[in-house]
Amino acid sequence: MHTQTIPDSTYRAALEWTDPSQFELPAEGSPEEAQMLARVETLFTDYSEDALAANVEQVYADKVYFRDAFRHLESAAEIREYLIEGLAPLEGAEFVFHKILRSGGDYYIDWTMRLDFKKTPTGTWEESIGMTRMRFNNEGKVIFHQDYWDPTDIVYQRIPIAKQLIAYVKGKM
Repeated sequence: MHTQTIPDSTYRAALEWTDPSQFELPAEGSPEEAQMLARVETLFTDYSEDALAANVEQVYADKVYFRDAFRHLESAAEIREYLIEGLAPLEGAEFVFHKILRSGGDYYIDWTMRLDFKKTPTGTWEESIGMTRMRFNNEGKVIFHQDYWDPTDIVYQRIPIAKQLIAYVKGKM
């Protein structure tokens, strides 16, 4: 069963093989670091099928640890297909990056995801905040991507039975 935040053996192994001490990363604040991070931000701010198809493999390494609220993936090709499939129920999607922090070789991205679902009137954007932890290889490609966000309000509430269960649980807390 997939979980987003339980530190399972796959997560622990990924922390080991992506340990930043094994890679030569750009100097903090350097133009090379800015370019590396700009590729990530551009990928998520131009969140369309064409842009994802063209750019995911420019941002993510062939071998990668990727885990979000729904999936655990291990290759750039899998990530590309997953992100494109995720556009199916949407009129539009965008991410707003607020802050990127570096701690050693780990990067933390504070973002807001905005989704415009086809089943709602056009322009009815729903928002959710989140954080992503990333690590990069020598080529400046992402090799570790761990999302931290709660999909209950923006996604799970769209499923009738889940919506009722979430409302019940929130009412009891």
